Formats: sequence, C-alpha cells, structure tokens
Amino acid sequence: MMLIMEIIGGFIFFGVLSLLSLIILPSLFGCFGFILFWVVLLSLIIFFSINIGWFLLLAVVIYAALIIRKYSRYQNLPDYDGYLLNNPNAYRDGKVLCNVCGAEHITHTGLFGNQSKSRYYICLNCKSWLYKFKVI
Repeated sequence: MMLIMEIIGGFIFFGVLSLLSLIILPSLFGCFGFILFWVVLLSLIIFFSINIGWFLLLAVVIYAALIIRKYSRYQNLPDYDGYLLNNPNAYRDGKVLCNVCGAEHITHTGLFGNQSKSRYYICLNCKSWLYKFKVI
C-alpha cells in the first residue's frame, strides 16, 4: 500500500512541477528551460535519494502552519465596535476608513474561502486587516 501511495504522490508531485515548468520556464528560456528544469530536478532527486513522501509531508506541515497563523491573526482582530473605539478617526461621512493609510476602499473576505461565515475587512489600498465579523 505504501508503494502505491509513493507512486501516486510522485505522479502528483511531478504533475504539479511539470505544470509550473510549462508556465514559468518556457517564457524565460523556451524549450531549453523546460529540459533544464527536468534535468536539474531529476538529478537532485537521484543525488539526494529524496523520498517523494517527505515532500508531501513537508507541504502538509507548511499548509497547516499557514492555516494556524491565519486563524490566530483573525482571532486577534477587533470586531466593528472595537475597531471604531480604538480608531476614532477611522469613520468619516458615514464610511469606515483604513486606520493605516486612510483609504475608504475596503472590502470583506472570508477567512477560509468566499463562503466562510467568519469574515474580515481588509483595505484594498494597503492590504491591512481591519476588523472581523461573523455572518449569522
């Protein structure tokens, strides 16, 4: 079973890398870049005898760390009332402003996708996270 997972993981890994090499490298080096990419990648894997499973495990660990970091950043955001209480100059003419750059162009986005009930507002100008809210 582990051998089958190893083969499937290898196909997924090399498939993603080949897609990236088709998008990025031909625009830089043409066909030579595509061949060079594969020669370097295969030589590194053979030289270090790297197991594809370790690549997948590393990817999962990095992804989990980024999710935890994003969630903790969301938890530290104030709600709407707390944002206006801490930043009294962030409200003018019936509009909420960014407390960092003063822009009035802000939008909300979901914490884990567009359908997420946990949402937060960000400034479109400086990309600062402003405050959070939950959709009922």
